[in-house]
Amino acid sequence: MSAFFFCFAAWSAIALGMDRHHEDAMGREAGAPRLAQLRRAGWLLLALSLWLAAHPSAGTPAALGVTAWTVALSVAAVAVTAVMTWQPRRAPWLAGAALAAGLAAWAAGR
Repeated sequence: MSAFFFCFAAWSAIALGMDRHHEDAMGREAGAPRLAQLRRAGWLLLALSLWLAAHPSAGTPAALGVTAWTVALSVAAVAVTAVMTWQPRRAPWLAGAALAAGLAAWAAGR
């Protein structure tokens, strides 16, 4: 479950790191350094989520964790696309909530 939340937060950060999506979500333009920071944070969060999926703690094989991560990655990408299309103003809030939920699920071992 944490993989989906981390992937959702990561894809949201990557999307918000694009000029058009950032302006749609925030109502204002952002500078190039800020956009680059958001994209970098998104890619780092994706890498972290993959690392967590490949190192399961409950004795699950790493291949199964990576397979589940791939599914979470795809579903999260579709979910972020839907949010950015129909509710772009809610994207930053949903990304923060997904990150918090991912951290809570990871701490709980899910």
